[in-house]
Amino acid sequence: MRSWAILGLMGLFAGCSGGDEPKRYRVSGEVKLAGAPVPHGEILFTPDSGKGNSGAQGIADIKDGKYDTASTRAPGVAGGPMTVRVTALGDPNGKLLCEYEFNVDLPRADTVHNIDIPASATKKKAGPEF
Repeated sequence: MRSWAILGLMGLFAGCSGGDEPKRYRVSGEVKLAGAPVPHGEILFTPDSGKGNSGAQGIADIKDGKYDTASTRAPGVAGGPMTVRVTALGDPNGKLLCEYEFNVDLPRADTVHNIDIPASATKKKAGPEF
């Protein structure tokens, strides 16, 4: 009876090993705003479900104009069509420079992807006047 309990526990732990998780790929590179390195910030990679891509989101911190998805708690991204959202900060205390979103088709392999944010991304959109 005891051996059946041990086998059952082994099967339970084997099922929780995460072996069925999709492959994640390392993405790293530089982030520039109007040609200058972004001092701080964050990049969020979201698989574009509208283009048939699925999987977990990826995230990376920006420091001194560089990012690397390998340096996070859940390293890597799914690859394929992605919506990428960059939050560029001027300092670690959170002075917002801009938020910039774009779509990209990343390879399903470790890759370097540099991001060049145009100066126009810092311009605030005019809202309705009251």
